[in-house]
Amino acid sequence: MRLIDVRTLELRWFNDDAVPKYAILSHTWGGDEVNYQEYVWISRARALSASTNLASAPTGSQDARTTLMLALEMMIRGSSEMPLGGLSEKDLMTRIGYSKIVNAAEQAQGQGWHYLWVDTCCIDKTSSAELQEAINSMYRWYRNAEVCIVYLGDIPKPRPNGYTTASEIARDSLKSSRWTRRGWTLQELIAPVLCRFYFQDWTLMGEKVEFLEELFDATGIPVRVLDDRSTISEFSVAERMSWAAHRQSTRVEDVAYCLLGLFDIHMPLLYGEGAKAFIRLQEEILRTTDDYSLFSWCATSSERSTYRGLLARHPEEFQHCGSIERENVISTFPIGLTPIGLRVQLEFLPDPKDKSRVLAMIRSSNQVNQRIAITLKCLDGGMQYARVDAGSLAFIDDWPTGKLHTIYVRQKLSIPPDFTTTEFKSFHIRRRVSSHTTPTVRIISVTPRNSWDETTHELRIPDNVTEFWGAVLLRVQSAAYAHSLSFPVAFGFNRSTYHYWCKAIADFDPSQDGQASGTWPQAVKRRIPDEVYDPLRGNDARNDMFLVRDSGLAINVGIKAGLCGDSIALQVHIDGLVRWA
Repeated sequence: MRLIDVRTLELRWFNDDAVPKYAILSHTWGGDEVNYQEYVWISRARALSASTNLASAPTGSQDARTTLMLALEMMIRGSSEMPLGGLSEKDLMTRIGYSKIVNAAEQAQGQGWHYLWVDTCCIDKTSSAELQEAINSMYRWYRNAEVCIVYLGDIPKPRPNGYTTASEIARDSLKSSRWTRRGWTLQELIAPVLCRFYFQDWTLMGEKVEFLEELFDATGIPVRVLDDRSTISEFSVAERMSWAAHRQSTRVEDVAYCLLGLFDIHMPLLYGEGAKAFIRLQEEILRTTDDYSLFSWCATSSERSTYRGLLARHPEEFQHCGSIERENVISTFPIGLTPIGLRVQLEFLPDPKDKSRVLAMIRSSNQVNQRIAITLKCLDGGMQYARVDAGSLAFIDDWPTGKLHTIYVRQKLSIPPDFTTTEFKSFHIRRRVSSHTTPTVRIISVTPRNSWDETTHELRIPDNVTEFWGAVLLRVQSAAYAHSLSFPVAFGFNRSTYHYWCKAIADFDPSQDGQASGTWPQAVKRRIPDEVYDPLRGNDARNDMFLVRDSGLAINVGIKAGLCGDSIALQVHIDGLVRWA
């Protein structure tokens, strides 16, 4: 562990078994922070400028030292606007990042501590190994600190006549500061026993123990946790996640990495993995606990057609989980991460509103002692499930005993192509992946036009209809002809029979079938053969082709179930399709 000696402002390294007592700084980063490399150069330059040999050095040596000093200064300045000659203490203190370190060191020294840890300059972030070790150790470092110096750099010292009590000052300051909204400061608040809060001018506001209620109001973290960090394991995984629901991090991955300490998790850091980091964090949590409240998240927006996996995508999906408790039941069936999804054993109850769905109890309850269940739907008639209605939870009053089922849920769902449901949201027009060469195909018209979303290439299926059909008019450029050919593809869905179909309309004549006048949909409707509506035809009605006259080329079209974003949809695949033009 690297620490700053507050007496000399020099960095020193200590092995884990020899770390002295130290203070630690908690703050929010700005644009002028001093990193490890800069701090090392500043320390060396200050030592060089203070050397008694500098003034008495020979002329040649003096010139060399002056050149070195200028070079050092250029490196120190970095992106800052510090003027030349900025190695003096006065000029260095104009850098907010540097003055923050010096003032924190003064506070630590004044409280009797000889060492200080600051995240900006005590970690060499050019070393991925050191950065990974530091982030995985961060909670422990804050927990072991003698005092955490919390600097509210965006909160000026309030005027005395504006408030009547210290509580009012603290409540307003904490709610207004960026510090209570950043991801990393969550564990920096919980882990230390002693936190001292300072205003922008380094005036003391007070200690954590004085403002427990005010901190609860600003952060949502229960007073019991703020007062005694050892109680954190008594709170459900979902509730702990809720404390991070409204916090932001500069890097997407830090949304997950800043929560490692709250769940006592250690895992490799993979900057560049993006949102996968939060999925990986939840998987690691499931390796160490049977707390199924992790599944009690709610999507921020959801429809009946929304199909998801079991894991949340962001802490904000736990924003309503502040009062969820895990049931005092020990699981005898371990959760497993498998190539075909998360394997979990849950109690099933029938969904009274929909026989095609089940309510899966997740061994958790709310503040009024109702059991909590999520809604699942089987995808393959076997063990593959998806979470549906992901924007809501089911609350059960009478604590019934369900039937245990072992299921698999992929985080990235795989919808069987012949899957059927009444919940299809739309026809999603897509390019078909083909191994043979096909001419370019473009959409030139759509019916019904008022259901068409040009951005997503979706034709919305109205919720209140039993049977719905649509069509796209396509133009294909044939290499054998100097002109383009037009042909329609029709498709439909019947909610009462679960039957869906797709048909390429051959022998379509634009001049006679109303392409110019806009009446082509009626001509297409007349040409759809009755047999495609027959649900007994099943897959036979879901694939067709259009022959490009005598060129020997065929445009294949087909329809199958799949996802469009998070929504279950019918995907219409067309060879050679390019974006709407």
